[in-house]
Amino acid sequence: MLNRESPFNSCDAPLSTCVDGVLFDLDGVVYRGKHAVEHAVEAINALQVPHGYVTNNASRPPADVAAHLTELGINVTEEEITTSAQAAAGLVESTYGTDITVLAVGGEGLRTALTERGLTLVSSADDSPGVVVQGTSSTLTWADLAEGVYAINRGADYIATNLDSTMPTERGMGPGNGAMVHAVAHATGVFPRRAAGKPDPQIFRHAAQRAQMHDAVVVGDRLDTDISGAREAGMAAMLVLTGVASAKDLLLSDPAERPTLLGHDLRDLHRAHPQVHARETGWTCREAFAVVENEQLTVTENERQATLSGAGEPVTISLDALRAACAAAWTAEVELQCDREIHISG
Repeated sequence: MLNRESPFNSCDAPLSTCVDGVLFDLDGVVYRGKHAVEHAVEAINALQVPHGYVTNNASRPPADVAAHLTELGINVTEEEITTSAQAAAGLVESTYGTDITVLAVGGEGLRTALTERGLTLVSSADDSPGVVVQGTSSTLTWADLAEGVYAINRGADYIATNLDSTMPTERGMGPGNGAMVHAVAHATGVFPRRAAGKPDPQIFRHAAQRAQMHDAVVVGDRLDTDISGAREAGMAAMLVLTGVASAKDLLLSDPAERPTLLGHDLRDLHRAHPQVHARETGWTCREAFAVVENEQLTVTENERQATLSGAGEPVTISLDALRAACAAAWTAEVELQCDREIHISG
């Protein structure tokens, strides 16, 4: 069992033995574009507890996602995949029933999820759709967005699969569905009435129920979707530093977006997670000590001191030092500034 003391959960045994399941984000956690994140395949295949995948990427149906993971060498079934397209399709059905017509602005994954719910799709605003559902697609065009704009301006309701502004690819950060949603919203003056994917906690609860998990950990790379959604769902939330969020983002994060566990990559599923302790003048995590004094955040480990706040040269610290530094930053009574790169060793 996890020790759920603040500010981080801890466990003396490997994390995967302290929970009854793992729910993974995909982009930035398991893969970037076509390529696996380093150490991800081996770490996932070594798990002895149920696991599943929850993605805001609505461009592909679960069968295609499972095929991609299989090509990377991960043992997976289609039923282990939960997408924001499926969540959006369920939302449309529960809100409007199956008689409503839907204009899908997105890729095959979105269209498949909607039709599997028995919903009728139309291809043009001239067909008077009752609702526009917008999801991620790398082949989205101006004409696709324009049909959504025309339909919304004529009175159609508007739902998004998710609002991620960016998504990791093999070439770096690309525009996510949220960026395209903002283009439509800017043209219409109408923002989606709801985004069905993360951080909505229901998508995590649904995925956990499908896999019969009762005490799962969610593993993600985004604070505003993976971590905040998992926390709202009442689940343990481990941030890995292989995708969107950086160590600097973590130090400056809002309370609702702070992870309860921290990993460098997916190998940390198979490692113990130490306790972070409050001391009279700061916080410790094993050999690391962090303190905020005179609006400066510093960490000391093995007689080596590094300043993390303010501007300056990049610094490299351990994961334990980052845990202690987060605790110090999050409990400080001053607003810290951090304008330097922070690299994590190991």
